[in-house]
Formats: sequence, C-alpha cells, structure tokens
Amino acid sequence: MNRSAFSPAQIPLGLVIWSLWFVAVYGAQGLGCELAPPSPQAGATTWLNAALGLFTALTLALLLLLAWRFWRLAAATAAQRFVARLSAGVHLVAALATAFIGLPLLSLPPCL
Repeated sequence: MNRSAFSPAQIPLGLVIWSLWFVAVYGAQGLGCELAPPSPQAGATTWLNAALGLFTALTLALLLLLAWRFWRLAAATAAQRFVARLSAGVHLVAALATAFIGLPLLSLPPCL
C-alpha cells in the first residue's frame, strides 16, 4: 500500500474511519444494553454513554487532526494539492458527521 500523503487512497479514509466508528458505537450500545443495561432512572448520565462519548471524542479528534494535517500539506506543497485538499475536506465532513451523530449521546438515555 502506498503510504504517501498524496496517494488517492487517502481521500476516502475519513469516511472509512467514520463508518467504522458508526458500526462500533451502535454495536457497543446494543451489546451494552443487552449485557449490562444501565438504570433507566439515570437518564443520560450512565457508564455506557460516558464510554461511547469518550470513543466519539477520540474519533472526532483523530478526524480533525487528519483534516488539519492534509490541509497543511496542501498549503505547503504545490504538487498534488488537489488530493491533499480533497482529503482534508472529506476528513472534515466525516468529523462533522461524527459530531452530529454523537451529540445525542450527551442527552439521551442509551437503552430506551
């Protein structure tokens, strides 16, 4: 596999990370609710929401870091600037999708 930052394989990486996060979060939520459901009286302040929120924050930080990295690479080099900027944009869109889908973890009980 080509490890160059300007490889076209970098373009879908943000959406791949987002899709893996999406499957992991909803799979973990389902397993957590099946194996050790938190008390419904706790509302959104449960161990399950805290774990999923931490995983979401780490994924969001990774996607934003990658978006920033590719944007800086595009500004630093004239060669293959298109691939780097497109990669940065895709990572940013994936970060926004992660934040948008992850925000309900802060306000909704996990096992309704």
